[in-house]
Amino acid sequence: MIQRVKEIFSNKLFKNGFWLFILQVFNTIVPLVTLPYITRVLGSANYGIFSIALNWVTYFQVIVEYGFAFTGARKVSIQGNKNIQPLYSRIITARLILLVLSYIGMNIISLVTKVSMERYISMNILFLVIIGVSFQLTWLFQGKQDMKFITIVNAISRLISVVMVFLLVKSQENLYLYCFCYSATFLLSALIGIIIANKKYCLKVHLCKISDAINELKDGWYLFISQAMSKIISAVGTTVLGVVATDGDIGIYSAIYKLPYIMILFFTPMSQALYPHISVKFTESYEAGKRTVKKASLVIIPLFAFGGLMVILFRTMIISIAFGKDYLEYELITIPLIIWMILSVTNNLLGIQFLVASGNQKAYSKAVSIGAIITVLLNVIMGLLFNVYGISIAAAAGELVLSINLMIKAMGFHKSFKCKSII
Repeated sequence: MIQRVKEIFSNKLFKNGFWLFILQVFNTIVPLVTLPYITRVLGSANYGIFSIALNWVTYFQVIVEYGFAFTGARKVSIQGNKNIQPLYSRIITARLILLVLSYIGMNIISLVTKVSMERYISMNILFLVIIGVSFQLTWLFQGKQDMKFITIVNAISRLISVVMVFLLVKSQENLYLYCFCYSATFLLSALIGIIIANKKYCLKVHLCKISDAINELKDGWYLFISQAMSKIISAVGTTVLGVVATDGDIGIYSAIYKLPYIMILFFTPMSQALYPHISVKFTESYEAGKRTVKKASLVIIPLFAFGGLMVILFRTMIISIAFGKDYLEYELITIPLIIWMILSVTNNLLGIQFLVASGNQKAYSKAVSIGAIITVLLNVIMGLLFNVYGISIAAAAGELVLSINLMIKAMGFHKSFKCKSII
């Protein structure tokens, strides 16, 4: 038994998963420390302005990330100890191109939609997040299955950000200051990550030819579309509320939405740790990959379903403690949002861990694109009719449509593989 425990703790997958879990704990728990403070200090209206600004910025974050968290990690894990400097340069160059295009796009959208000055200034300050994301190297350390250093870096950055919030943000007038404190984490962790990559792997920030960067973008196109559609699915509700609801209602919805979203953040390190491992299993054989996904699903889905049930049962107490009694007005939206969370976890296992890890990015992309279109339509219709309640129900309904679509794609791939095996 002791020997078995030693083997588990020395396993590279376990170590990588452990450090990813610690990373996500800091990404999840640390913001929780400031959330009850911020929702009270800024008030629901100003927190609503921050949430809408951040919601728009995260659309551009997905563009700049471009799915490299998966495609880059997969290439690094498969290449092993081979020279990865060309890949490193291509991804950074590609992200810088997307960064410039994103900033131009954000300003065009702001001009066309005539956003308020408060939202526009907040969006520009929060765009510092995107600059940090351009140089973040989680994909590199994840592919190397060496998450220790980047975890420590992110933890320190998060703690510094928390200290800044408590020391500097004191009233509703400090909205812009809070936006900066929020963004500082991403800039600091990116800078230190680049230094570590240089010292540990001798990687340098060199720009490559634009044509090479474009080729790298082409390789990740289908996964990028999938990630972009997934972002639309998760964020379109807040976007619609920005048109049909008051800043106060948006603030309440955004705060309660954090409850299932935080649970998804806890799932993220599991997903990130599993993905390179399952990708390798699928290169060994289809059956090995499928078996690994099945084992993970039998543990993960019941775990998050139970956690979600506890949140629903104790939602009144949790919301009162976390955000204040002013946020109890829409406590019932917790139920459809928790259903959305459980379906999101299931869809990651079906989509990313099964279809994408097995090389079926195109099938996954098509499924997510259809799900995103239906989700947008549901949010627009339900949002206009039922405001906050409609948006929360649309989130769960859209995710259910995606679940059905992914199941159809997964079953189709399974049948085609069986047919090829027989032949």
